[in-house]
Amino acid sequence: MKRTPTSAQQKQFAKQNRHPFWRRLKWRLRARWHWFKQLNWWQKSLLVGMPVILFALIIPLITFAYFALTMGDMESLMNRNNTGVVLRDIHGETFYSTGNAKHRELVPLDDISKYMQQATIASEDRNFYEHGGFSLLSTFRAIYGYVFSGGGGFGGSTLTQQLAKMTLLSSDRSFLRQYQAFSVALAIEQRYTKDEILAMYLNAAYFGENAFGVEQAARTYFDKKPSELTLAESALLVGLLPAPSIYSPVSGDAEKAAKRQAEVLSRMVREEMISDDDKQVALAEELHYQPPSIIKNDAPHFTEMVMAELYGKYGEERVERSGYQVTTTLDLSLQRSALASIAGQTRYIQNMGGSNAGLVAIDPKTGEIRALVGSVDYSNDQWGTVNMATAKRQPGSTFKPIYYAAALADGVVTPATVIRDEPININGWQPQNATRRFYGNVTVRQALARSLNIPSIKIMQDYGLEKSIDAAKKLGITSLDKDPSEYGLSVAIGSAEVPLQQMTNAYAAFADGGNVRANTTLYEIQDKLNASIYRHATSAKRGISEQGAYLVSSILSDQAARSFMFGSSLNIAGKTVAVKTGTTDDNRDAWAIGYTPDIAIGVWVGNNDNTVMVSGGADMAGPIWRQTMTAAIGSATPNFTRPLNIVERYVCYGGGLANTSGSNTYAEVFLSSALPTESCAAAVPEPEPQPEATPPEDESPVAEPDDQPDSTTDPPETTPVEPVAP
Repeated sequence: MKRTPTSAQQKQFAKQNRHPFWRRLKWRLRARWHWFKQLNWWQKSLLVGMPVILFALIIPLITFAYFALTMGDMESLMNRNNTGVVLRDIHGETFYSTGNAKHRELVPLDDISKYMQQATIASEDRNFYEHGGFSLLSTFRAIYGYVFSGGGGFGGSTLTQQLAKMTLLSSDRSFLRQYQAFSVALAIEQRYTKDEILAMYLNAAYFGENAFGVEQAARTYFDKKPSELTLAESALLVGLLPAPSIYSPVSGDAEKAAKRQAEVLSRMVREEMISDDDKQVALAEELHYQPPSIIKNDAPHFTEMVMAELYGKYGEERVERSGYQVTTTLDLSLQRSALASIAGQTRYIQNMGGSNAGLVAIDPKTGEIRALVGSVDYSNDQWGTVNMATAKRQPGSTFKPIYYAAALADGVVTPATVIRDEPININGWQPQNATRRFYGNVTVRQALARSLNIPSIKIMQDYGLEKSIDAAKKLGITSLDKDPSEYGLSVAIGSAEVPLQQMTNAYAAFADGGNVRANTTLYEIQDKLNASIYRHATSAKRGISEQGAYLVSSILSDQAARSFMFGSSLNIAGKTVAVKTGTTDDNRDAWAIGYTPDIAIGVWVGNNDNTVMVSGGADMAGPIWRQTMTAAIGSATPNFTRPLNIVERYVCYGGGLANTSGSNTYAEVFLSSALPTESCAAAVPEPEPQPEATPPEDESPVAEPDDQPDSTTDPPETTPVEPVAP
């Protein structure tokens, strides 16, 4: 019979229901905790431990049952996680695939060198033929490594457990995955013999250089069959297994590869598989490696950068087994325009003593690389694979905007500040302008637009060498890692080496109002089930003030100011584009870097061995930059938006702030907090006299002298001179 609550109980229940849910929950938890404290110690242990015990038992049982039924035959198991990588451009066009998704036939153990088998067992699992798929000692070692490395790279797995991870389980390196590998290893041991497991392992292992399995590895490294591998070659290949990209003697570190080979041979000696004499003979054997495979697409250096970024994020083996569908930041249309621009200039470059060129295009709003050319010929066996977009070179005058912008942002100078271009001597160093001429008083705008060296050095002196280097670092330039005093003032004209990519990204910060963004080649990654596992989200840090970025952009985009030195060679008709060229001593490096708010493009031309050339930046790199930028802009009409706290004022030629326009003034932009402190009088011309009535014949007008306004200084020269390449 159901018991009816008393009226007192009903009142108490109603009273409790008037309280918020969280308070009622707190009361219930407190009551359960009070109940738990009343239990005996064994009851508490059972209550807490039972779920853990059940979980620990159920997970391996379910894992064992599932994979025991679904792992299939040996060839199916070997190919189960063999999927490869596909790279696409930002619009979805495929330009690279590793091609590892194809089905591979299993090479039987009898067709694999005995040395290869012994080296694998000695190095990876010396008790392989004795255990049942797992080793308690190795398991404890793995748990210890997990606990004390925070879940990082811990070892200790048997060959069978490694096979389980390679073929059946995900690439996640969590403790749960290690625990599952224990169960799967038991399932594998129940189904296959030890020799079959060893054969599957050797057919599934990743040896680097896109080589899955011993057959591909033997062919990739030595152009041999697996049965033909010598002791030295076998030890070398097995030594690659822990980190193929690092130890590869082809594309990695050959010295590390040799050390790993020696370690494997030493283990074989300890296991009495070979003698010490055999080891010494193997170490003395000269190995002949196959040349690395050549990437054949429109962006080989970019492809290498993508794969390197993927390896850095996820590890080489995980990437190669992932089935990742990678949407990169590359715009193949712009990439092909860049290639065409370089190809069209190559003959002229060669005639002028050059041989190579590099280019990088960056989206200022995201930091994403839209195009990248590392060399004019990737297949050149001497320097083709060297990525000149990331190699450090002297930037010449393209470095000047870095500290000019900082000095403008801090109000140390203004675009109208007048500096004397004249011979100077700094402790015996007597720098020259590219024209070997001096131009007297020039404004900061004229000095930068004409790329004059003497005023630039004076600006760095005034602003400070250390602050100039710091300004470069704030804009993402990391190669200037020495003490500023070691560089000296020659850094003002670009003597310190900087990669083209970093210089272009600094200019991209100017384009984006002073925001510095990290470069990336990755836009989105999807796994083999089309689930998105990564999508690039841009973030920025302040490299320079928005006002400083605008002021330097105003100067670099001033076609009239640069025409004095460069004519119209860098202009793009109807477009507002900022650009700066650079040339180092003896024309060893020729640069052109420019930008709009939507794209920044940098070009380098020269010789990898630093051989001198006949001409410099505007002549050698300029045409490539101009053609590629024209293609990037298309029909757009870019413009630089004037930010707050930038004002326009009239100034007199020769300096001084005028209160109005006049025949001796021009308009200039300033930081509102850094206006010129001197003033000048604007010369306003007298209005032309109105015609008067014709006087009588006996009256004639009195001739007055012309009334010309006084001018304290003459306007700057505007007549273009023969273009040079400062």
